[in-house]
Amino acid sequence: MTPLKRTITYEKNIDIGYIYITPQAKHMKIKETIELDVNECVNVDIDQEGRVAGLELFAEESKLLRNVPIYEDELSLRLTDQEILSTYQLSGVEFQFSTPDHNGLIGFTIVDPIRYNVK
Repeated sequence: MTPLKRTITYEKNIDIGYIYITPQAKHMKIKETIELDVNECVNVDIDQEGRVAGLELFAEESKLLRNVPIYEDELSLRLTDQEILSTYQLSGVEFQFSTPDHNGLIGFTIVDPIRYNVK
């Protein structure tokens, strides 16, 4: 059986993209949407259980979604092979950025797999 892939969308005409953190996140009910404290171009959808369901990317942050991810498994997604220069954790997910000031989102890793029902 082939594992389900994440859903990633990108609306080129308005530079907005969306990444579902796990394949099942597409079916989760969203409790709230918050702006990532360290980057105003990343909104985070939080589900009823307090988990990150998905990421909405705006402006420059969304442009990476035009390309196919270079690496993806159940716990991680990398959009480029750039060096990780800063990270930020929220609800069991580590967000990785290509600049020291948390710009240039390049991927994420689920650091609390039990919370996300990932093995």
